[in-house]
Amino acid sequence: MFPKLTTIATTIVVCLLATSCGPSTIVQCNQLINSINKGNSLVNAKTSYDAETTNQLAGELKEIAVELENLELEDENLLEFQNDFVQTFKDLSQAFIQMSLALETSKQLEASFEGRQKFNDAKNQLNLAGQTANKVAQNKDALLDQLVTYCQEK
Repeated sequence: MFPKLTTIATTIVVCLLATSCGPSTIVQCNQLINSINKGNSLVNAKTSYDAETTNQLAGELKEIAVELENLELEDENLLEFQNDFVQTFKDLSQAFIQMSLALETSKQLEASFEGRQKFNDAKNQLNLAGQTANKVAQNKDALLDQLVTYCQEK
């Protein structure tokens, strides 16, 4: 009788330890959402975009991607969200780098026909990078809505 009782007690303890050792899904959700919100705040805080501030923002967004990548999540769904957001912030960073390069190019032009062509190329590059950033941001917002819904169900 005692061996069975010992086995049952051991099984219960192991089950309790297995489920209580790691952070809960809610804690993991909060970690992920807090990092995402940091990135969102960076974008929303900028009031003017010149080549320097845009390049700085690109670097800060890349840091957010690294921060997200370094989160130690266990929930499989949250791991998928994590990977998606890492890529999203990398894509946003790249779009802002492209905008910064276009802005920098437009500052260094001569008043000539060739300068005008370079200006138009830079303007097109800036527009394309801006469109890319907007599309990535829209996808990020939709993904964030999905994450919040998932986390509310937990």
